[in-house]
Amino acid sequence: MDKVHVQSEDIVDKLKEKGFNPGTCTEEYLCFLWDLYQIAESKLQASTNSLEELKLQQAEEMKEVENYVAHIRSLTEEREALTTDFEKENIQLRIELEKLQIQQDSQLKEVEEMLDQEGLIEIAHSSPSEQIAYLLVERATLLEKLELLEQKIVSHSESSSDQKRQDELEQIHRTLEEELYQQRETMRRTKESLNKEPLSSIQTPWKKLFGTRKNAESVTFDEELDKERKMRTSMERDLTEAAQRLKMAHDEIRKLTDDLLIKKKELNELEQIMQKKQEDIDALQEELKDLRDNDSLELQKAKEHNSRLDNEILALRQRVRSLDSERKKHMEQCEKSNSDSTNSNPAPLTLQDNLELHKRCKLDLEERECQIKQLQHKLQKLQSTYNDIEERNEELESILGETQNRTKEQVDLLQCEIAGLQRTIMNLEAELTEMAEQREMKEEMLALAQNESVDRRKMSELQQELEALKTKLKEVNKDFRSKEQENHNLHVKNEQLGREKHLQDNKVSELQSQCKKLQMQVNEQKSSGDVKQMYQQLQDKMKTLEMEREAMSSALTEHKKKCEILQRQFNEEMEEVRSLREENLQLRQEVTTARQDLQSKREENSRLRQELSRLQDQVSKPPSSGNKAETLSGDSLIQQQYEEIRQLRQDLHRVQNVCSSAEKELRYERDKNLDIKKQHILLQKENTKLTAELNQVKQKLSSMTATCTGLEVDLEQRHHVMKEMELELLKRNQTAKALSSWQEKLEHERCRAVEAEKMVLELEQQLRAAQHQVVLLETQNAERRQLEEELKKKRENEAKIRVQIQDEQLKRKILDQNLEELQLEIKALHEKEISLTQNNCALQLKLHQLESVRQHMNDEKMSTAAERTHLENTNQKLLEELSQVQEEKEQLHKEYDKLCKQLDDYIRKYNERQLRYKAKLSQVKEIHLSEVNQRDLRIKQLEMEVAFNRSQAEKEQQWIGRITSDNEHLNEEKRHLLDRITEYEASERNYKWKLLSVQNRADILDEENRQLQESLLQLYNQVASLERVLKKLQSLNLADITKVMSPECLLRPDAILNHSSSEIEPESSPVMSKVPDTTALVQSPEIPMTLSLSHSDTLEVGYLNVASPGVPVASLEPSVTPEPCTDSA
Repeated sequence: MDKVHVQSEDIVDKLKEKGFNPGTCTEEYLCFLWDLYQIAESKLQASTNSLEELKLQQAEEMKEVENYVAHIRSLTEEREALTTDFEKENIQLRIELEKLQIQQDSQLKEVEEMLDQEGLIEIAHSSPSEQIAYLLVERATLLEKLELLEQKIVSHSESSSDQKRQDELEQIHRTLEEELYQQRETMRRTKESLNKEPLSSIQTPWKKLFGTRKNAESVTFDEELDKERKMRTSMERDLTEAAQRLKMAHDEIRKLTDDLLIKKKELNELEQIMQKKQEDIDALQEELKDLRDNDSLELQKAKEHNSRLDNEILALRQRVRSLDSERKKHMEQCEKSNSDSTNSNPAPLTLQDNLELHKRCKLDLEERECQIKQLQHKLQKLQSTYNDIEERNEELESILGETQNRTKEQVDLLQCEIAGLQRTIMNLEAELTEMAEQREMKEEMLALAQNESVDRRKMSELQQELEALKTKLKEVNKDFRSKEQENHNLHVKNEQLGREKHLQDNKVSELQSQCKKLQMQVNEQKSSGDVKQMYQQLQDKMKTLEMEREAMSSALTEHKKKCEILQRQFNEEMEEVRSLREENLQLRQEVTTARQDLQSKREENSRLRQELSRLQDQVSKPPSSGNKAETLSGDSLIQQQYEEIRQLRQDLHRVQNVCSSAEKELRYERDKNLDIKKQHILLQKENTKLTAELNQVKQKLSSMTATCTGLEVDLEQRHHVMKEMELELLKRNQTAKALSSWQEKLEHERCRAVEAEKMVLELEQQLRAAQHQVVLLETQNAERRQLEEELKKKRENEAKIRVQIQDEQLKRKILDQNLEELQLEIKALHEKEISLTQNNCALQLKLHQLESVRQHMNDEKMSTAAERTHLENTNQKLLEELSQVQEEKEQLHKEYDKLCKQLDDYIRKYNERQLRYKAKLSQVKEIHLSEVNQRDLRIKQLEMEVAFNRSQAEKEQQWIGRITSDNEHLNEEKRHLLDRITEYEASERNYKWKLLSVQNRADILDEENRQLQESLLQLYNQVASLERVLKKLQSLNLADITKVMSPECLLRPDAILNHSSSEIEPESSPVMSKVPDTTALVQSPEIPMTLSLSHSDTLEVGYLNVASPGVPVASLEPSVTPEPCTDSA
């Protein structure tokens, strides 16, 4: 009650939170709840719609994923195509690189030839950077000379105004202009040549650059400083270029590393694909090996079977030979008996009696031989039937093992399904509890009316389902009953079989007792020599019969064991059926309990409806202050009802889950029962086969008993026959001649039989050869197909291989059937040959009898005339017998002709089959050869591709090694350059202010050039005054002349030197055009013009070639150029 009160208070509080007053009427209350219910339904519908949309989105995403996978596959194909294109482009680029290298080599050779022509052999073998440096130095020297000349001209302009000096100055100016023009052209040419060719390594020192200069040149300290400045500027420029080139090299290295990584990934993918292909090839090779092993086993079995047949044929031949030897022995004994009879002259009456006895003995012997052959034939049939029974028993055992495995698997599946169902039930129960807790009380109160109708429908549906389950259970019970009846019948049949086996064992024991009696009787008759031989033969036959009996008894014991095993398995299946019945009973009980629960819930629902109607009536009345307790009690009752309804719903869900699980179990049991029915049907068929075989065995045993009784009668008759045999010994001398002729015929027939056997052996050999060829063709076709399929498609390998295996199995089955048919035909032919030999033996015996009778009649005619009447009667009888024998002989000849015709037909058909088979083999060979050629071509293509890929991989590895080595080399150069850069940065700071001063000086020089032009105009005017000065100078002393003309003397050797240096320099010497003209150095004004030049100190000049990143830095040697100078007095 406390819980109900608390829940009612919670409901009221929630309603107040949502803005609903608890004191309103029931209609408003229901309308409010109805609105909430509609809102919840709309939310559910929205959620369901969103779920459907999500499912559609998921399906679309799956399609997109599939499209993406297809796109990826297409991209892989395109990537492979691009890799092939890139490889081709790489090959073309390598060819172009080789061409460019050849062009560069040719250009270098042309430059060297030009330098040789111009006389610069020392520079020809140096690098282009060294050549440029040399030309820059030459240019700097020329500019220095010009500056010196201009300064001297400015200093001496006031004192010297002669016209000659002006002419000389004009000549000097012209020569200098020409030299500058030539130097510019040479610099332009060298620049064009250097832009085409790469810079090589520097290995020559600065001595080579300055070796062409003369020691007479005077170099001042300022000039050396200017040179150092120029060198530093050039070094700065080279450093910037080297930094740019290093960046470019690093970018190219990165690109190459990325390409190498991509190629490595592609190679790894290709290696994985190749590994997969190799695994598939290994699996296929293993399958081929298995097939070959199976084929070899089958061939071995066929060979063993053929060897057995050969052994049997040899045994038959030995038996025929033994019979011939026995016949010869009988002939010799007959001759001896005839010689004895001629010595003793018995009475004529005794001779007649002896003749009759001989006839009877012959007849008895022939009949017994025929019986023995029939028994042998029956024994062979029994052996064949016994082998068939063993094979069928093995098949039954395999079927039983398969059924046991299937039942075990089905039980495991059932257990797994039951566990999964239990888990799902637990999960569903948990989810249902969570959903029930989440739902609000108001929604459930509003849904009472609708849920009642839904519950009714569900109850009706459950009733229908229960009725359907009842019908299904009835059907299952019927099936179980029918199976029980079948099992009972099988038990009865097994009992009958046991009884029949017991009877057969009794009969066998009786036969053994009879055989022992016969042996006793035979032991009594061992007195005569002929009877001993017959007794030995009979003993051998009895031994064979005993061996066969023992074999049959062992087979029967094995059969009993197998029947016991089958009974055990049957009992196990019956136990399983019983367990299934118990489960069905439990399910029925659960269904009945569910029905009872449903009925109780229906009653509770009806009671709740009544209470609800009563409560609604109470609520419809106006509320009063005194009825508050009643309302509270009504609310508590409503809550109780709500809880009961919720429990009922939960029970309904559980019942539905139980019913669904029961349906699944019933379906599964039905499938299992169908499988058990099929197995029972198979067992019934096999039992019928076994009963039929047992009946056959019974019949054979009855025939054996009959033959044993016949043998007993024969032994009784042999006592009488012994006397007749003595008379027949006299007649055998007469039959010797007839036997010789029959022997010749027999030999002829034997020759024919041997020829037929040879034909059969040849046919068997041809069949073996054909089988071997077929096996080879099949293996080759399988290999060819496997190789083509592996190279074409990976995923279709297994299906195609299975189809091939099925085709091969069908072909093998067809070939096995053909072999079995041929073997059956061969067996039939052997049986016919045996029957023919038996008939021939019978005919020979009959002919021997007739000839003996004829000879006996002739002897009687010669001996006595009184016995003619008796002999005529006997002759008539003999003639009748001869006619019958002749008729039989003609019939046998006809049968023999028919057999010959049949043999010819069989041979003809076999030849036709062989021809067809040869034609098919020729077609198959052609197809195989074409396919093998295609396969070889494909293999060659693949080998070429593999070799190409390997070569590319090796080249790429070499390229990677080169790149790594180049990278290491570049890193080392980078370190050196960074060190140099740090050194030169300090020097740059010191020389910046000097650059500013140089620029100022360049401006000053421009102004001075203008002044020089003006001074030249003045010099033209001063030529007359200079001539006067020269005349005056001639009259002066030598000392005064030297004092006055010291600057002129300095000018003339300089001019001479300039002229000589211009002649030495090549007209086409390469000079950098980009070198600024502002590099011209000007002498500082602080130094006086009349200062005497001292010996210049040694100066070490270094130059760093950083133009190309792959060129190592050469060590630079200092160049010392000491030059003397004249002091001015």
